Amino acid sequence: MNNIVLLLGVPNEPPLALVASALHKNGVRTLIWDQQKVTISNCKIQIENSNITGILSCPEWTVSLEDVVGVYTRLASWATLPEIKELPPTDPRFTHASTLHLILDEWLEVTPARVINRTSANDSNNSKPYQALMIRRYFYVPETLVTNQPDAALDFCSRHPRTIYKSISGERSIVTEFDTQDMERLNLLQNSPIQLQEWISGFDVRVHVVGDRTFATRVESAAIDYRYDYSINGAGFTAYELPADVEDACIQLTAEMKLGLAGLDLRFANDGRIFCFEVNPSPAYSVFESSTGQPIAEAIALYLAGS
Repeated sequence: MNNIVLLLGVPNEPPLALVASALHKNGVRTLIWDQQKVTISNCKIQIENSNITGILSCPEWTVSLEDVVGVYTRLASWATLPEIKELPPTDPRFTHASTLHLILDEWLEVTPARVINRTSANDSNNSKPYQALMIRRYFYVPETLVTNQPDAALDFCSRHPRTIYKSISGERSIVTEFDTQDMERLNLLQNSPIQLQEWISGFDVRVHVVGDRTFATRVESAAIDYRYDYSINGAGFTAYELPADVEDACIQLTAEMKLGLAGLDLRFANDGRIFCFEVNPSPAYSVFESSTGQPIAEAIALYLAGS
């Protein structure tokens, strides 16, 4: 069996499940490795003279990795898996899980198969200030301050009518507006720096890029962070047609980051400028697809299959 697309993660997680369904509908040979079965799975690779061979096996199947043409990874942090997190580090199952994921990650870096997305390509998301340096070649970036100095934070906020703060790393955080209550917590900055940004008035557009295709969604929400809109109706999503130059910029930025799939958070400002807040290398696109009907999963499936 060859020309296989391999899916890695928890099978019923919506982004993975939608891609699996799209692959099956398009007649693509597909295998799903259930990460929850890591303790009863095995992975081996061998690299010799640029020739990469190996196997991944679980109770249901064994695949030769050289037969894989595309990989979609939605792997969770293995140490947080229910099957692992209660085990002591000395337990052989803990060691096995660690080793298997290291081998799998090494293979994902070197395989000639299309991978969404390699760990090395994801790394820009681990530092939002670094990622912003790449973004600003294509879009505007809000004025930003990263600091652990309370006086510097207060000075920045005083120079802007509204200011928000969020994490610097790739860890998800709730984008929050800075207000008077936060002033009482500024002494905590000595333990952890903060990223402050000027508030940009306008409307949000989430753009999913798959290879050279784009799927844009306009977001209507009164919340500072629409992902956490707890109003009665929540955030609203509608398909949106990007201007051609903006679409091209999204595709170019994603390609420059060596990502096959990305979620770009844009804001179309009231003054006509277009800002990009970040590029998510592992976007949970499924909520946008279910709300708008855009065939994002099918695009991912065809990309992985080489179309």
